[in-house]
Amino acid sequence: MKVSEQIISSGTGGFLVALFATPFDVIKTRLIAQTLHTHERSCFYTYCQGVLNDVCISCGYEHPPQAVYRGVCQKELYTGSVDAVFKISRSEGVSALWNGLTPTLLMIVPSAITYFTVFDYLKTQGRKKLADKYHDIIPSASGITARGINVGLFSPIELMRTKAQSENKLDYGKLKSAIKLHIKTNGIFSLWDGAKSQLFRDVPFTLVYWYIQDKIKTILYDKNYGTVYSNMGGAFVGASIATVISHPFDVAKTQQQSNVGSGKALSNERLFAYLVNIGKTQGVEGLFVGLLPRMVKLLPSCALMITTFEVLKEYFEGKNSSDNVYDGK
Repeated sequence: MKVSEQIISSGTGGFLVALFATPFDVIKTRLIAQTLHTHERSCFYTYCQGVLNDVCISCGYEHPPQAVYRGVCQKELYTGSVDAVFKISRSEGVSALWNGLTPTLLMIVPSAITYFTVFDYLKTQGRKKLADKYHDIIPSASGITARGINVGLFSPIELMRTKAQSENKLDYGKLKSAIKLHIKTNGIFSLWDGAKSQLFRDVPFTLVYWYIQDKIKTILYDKNYGTVYSNMGGAFVGASIATVISHPFDVAKTQQQSNVGSGKALSNERLFAYLVNIGKTQGVEGLFVGLLPRMVKLLPSCALMITTFEVLKEYFEGKNSSDNVYDGK
């Protein structure tokens, strides 16, 4: 397959995934970001009308201090994924579910092109040149290599996207100011805050996902289920297991990148100590906040991405083969 055809195959899948997945990313990010609430009572004052009440200076109404996120009143906490959808849509409009779509498109389309071009090349060459005993691990090894390259290249855009999705009504002017403050306070390399968590999330996810996806796909293909159903089946099973395993690292990454503009750098904080602290302060469920919207996003996204890529790859390879025959090659 030509390079231009690989770009079309992976770029098309990336574009479709971005449109589909962004609302689930927004929901997951909001659920995780609200666990960063500042619990200080400095934004409340006490007055007496027969009883003592805590009143929020920001909105003038009574509510728990947990409803204040870095001094900004959130008015309502999200109790779950469905609750978040209704509250975000009601208070900010349905379009808010696509917050961060621009940086998502800026990241996911070139990211998909880079990832699948590197992955497909390494997998194809590996199976051509390495012994059969290594064939089962080649997809995982290819995926991990491609993922590492992607994290290095696109982590700053991922940071901007996460920040854009973490707060309500965060326009791009405020996002730009937050990024500038973050760089000024912590240096240019702070744009890679959360990259370590992202690698710890993506490496086990990639390892498990591609191993299972390739196994299931091969089994289904041998049973004549065809390209579409074989790839989709493998993707759904692989992504479901890989998502659960990798989710605590996604929580850490999202919390770290949501802190952009707060004046605090988290890039030097020990990752496992950070996860242990989440477990101690929020319980085990704190490590799996936002798991449902992430699964709802990732399972069909992985299926859509790999199926689109493989179907278009099959089309282009068939077309090139026909052209070669027609040309007498």
